[in-house]
Amino acid sequence: MEASIAVAAIQVVAMAAALWLSARHRLLERGMGYLVSLAVGVLLATALLHILPEAIVAVGNRPALWFTFLATIFALFCFERIFATLTGHPVETPAQGEPDCGPHHHHHHEHGSRPVSLIFGGMLHSFVDGVSVAAAFAAGRRIGWLTAVAITLHEVPHRMGDYALLRHLEVSPARAQRFLLLIAAAAMAGVAVVGFAGHTFAATNWLLPVSAASFVYIALVNLMPELPGESTIRSVCLQLACMIAGAVLVAMILRVPGS
Repeated sequence: MEASIAVAAIQVVAMAAALWLSARHRLLERGMGYLVSLAVGVLLATALLHILPEAIVAVGNRPALWFTFLATIFALFCFERIFATLTGHPVETPAQGEPDCGPHHHHHHEHGSRPVSLIFGGMLHSFVDGVSVAAAFAAGRRIGWLTAVAITLHEVPHRMGDYALLRHLEVSPARAQRFLLLIAAAAMAGVAVVGFAGHTFAATNWLLPVSAASFVYIALVNLMPELPGESTIRSVCLQLACMIAGAVLVAMILRVPGS
């Protein structure tokens, strides 16, 4: 129940922030790189300082755990590439010399992309988020809410990119918002699947390394390449400071009694 509430809250916050920030282009242009940097720090620290240690306690520090961790990363990579090949929705990273257009600037080069492929990809991403949050709540309330915060930070730029591309593809605002609701519903499906697996197969603990691996993959593969290329040392240092701040925030939460 608590996992469902957390996931619903994540989707509401992400959608509201996306719609609000999308209308404020100057604020979006100046601040999004730092928000993404903060999300990278939070995701990596949550995975490496909290979720993985919880997984080791739950299932033991044995090869099967690390195999699951690595297999999840490889599976996410393969799935993204196969999906891109089948749908013609290329996975791109910033090319040298290309102007930066925000957290999902690579989408704007895909003028031939269809809304259906974007929506399907967003639903799958949201489903994984729901699984991650539900698995974390299965391990404890504190790790669950910490995971929810980490997911929220990276969901905002993702949801903004989805909405911006839908509008770029000339989808009406009302229809684009309905598509975002469909993407959000996939996260609730992820919660339901974890609930079923946990009650039926007692497999919840093995979802912890899956959750940790998905966080590491999202941070290093999806978010870091989207950081705008900065031309000054000051801007680079600010991005690094935001990453460190995200990690420190997680570390401070972990020091609270009961974590």
